[in-house]
Amino acid sequence: MLRAVFVALALTGCGAAAADDAGSGGPIGSDATGVASKQARPADSWFNPDALDLNVYGLSYHPDRETVHRQHLDNQVNPGLGLHYELVNNARGITFTEAGAYQDSGRNLAKFAALGYQFKLGERFRIGGALALINSRTYNGGAAFVGMIPLITYDMGRIKLNVVYFPKFAQYNEVEAYGLYFSIPFGRWAR
Repeated sequence: MLRAVFVALALTGCGAAAADDAGSGGPIGSDATGVASKQARPADSWFNPDALDLNVYGLSYHPDRETVHRQHLDNQVNPGLGLHYELVNNARGITFTEAGAYQDSGRNLAKFAALGYQFKLGERFRIGGALALINSRTYNGGAAFVGMIPLITYDMGRIKLNVVYFPKFAQYNEVEAYGLYFSIPFGRWAR
């Protein structure tokens, strides 16, 4: 599942890169003397390391303490890792994709891949959500499903704080939960 997200990103980017190369005469051009010279790849190539974050999961909180304890869904320490990649970042908002895995509230491995959008609210806040394909034995009887996940992000510079909400929804998710995780932007730490 995670591999499919990255393959799709790679194919999309490779197609854009090939179109750029075709329009510019390819990656190899010639200077005024007619000698072939390799041109630098444009900054807007399909992969931008400044758009990549490492997600470090987290913590969760379940308001219905009695139900989560009774159903053994009371694990509130949810370690895991994921990747977040900004596909488009403009003045209005950010379109992104994420993929990752974490130990969920039922102590099972939850895997997901998502596509989302967040509106920018000032310099540091973003609010939006993601449409996610989720798979875990804890949710939906172990069958993969697609769900909408609200997301708020506060960008502190070298680290981003993210809060998610998993609503109670039929058999897919039997108890509501709030999640907290951090994102570490690769580009900001490399400078």
